[in-house]
Amino acid sequence: FNPYDPNSVPVKRTALGRFAHEGIVFAAATAGKPVVCYSGDDARFEYIYKFVSAKPYDPATADGSLLDDGTLHVAKFNADGSGEWLALAPGQNGLTPENGFADLADILVNTRLAADKAGATKMDRPEWGAIDPATGEVYFTLTNNNRRAQTQVDAVNPRAENNFGQIVRWRYDGSDHAATAFQWDLFVLAGTK
Repeated sequence: FNPYDPNSVPVKRTALGRFAHEGIVFAAATAGKPVVCYSGDDARFEYIYKFVSAKPYDPATADGSLLDDGTLHVAKFNADGSGEWLALAPGQNGLTPENGFADLADILVNTRLAADKAGATKMDRPEWGAIDPATGEVYFTLTNNNRRAQTQVDAVNPRAENNFGQIVRWRYDGSDHAATAFQWDLFVLAGTK
């Protein structure tokens, strides 16, 4: 959509998946590398997503169409501080016709179900994110989740009945946002104590 052109119409960016996007945060674009962006699904027990464009960024020709073709990933935070981006793509991470995902359209329309099947980490209401321009570290806020039971606590969501939220931070070797492996830690545990 071009706000300066009264004849332009919005374009749906289907490849970014269907969920409650709480904004989109872009990593710095580098010529010759894919465009990478992050989005949280703002609901209890939902996920953090990353999209990596199929085509590289070219500052002379780049436009929104870079968001039409690429791979949507969902985050899995391991207890040891490592993490991985699970591709939400046909035939990968259990996303097969036998499991109810006939094709990419099924995955992108039913993104939450695909993330469930892939085995991603259910988060405490992922909201917005920011990327440190100097280090490339990514910060993502998790608002709260007062419905998390003690049996559902994990390393990145460490509190039951989480009323205050937290901020998770992750980084990549070489600051390569297109990488599928990362290291994470809890930057802030919010609250009164």
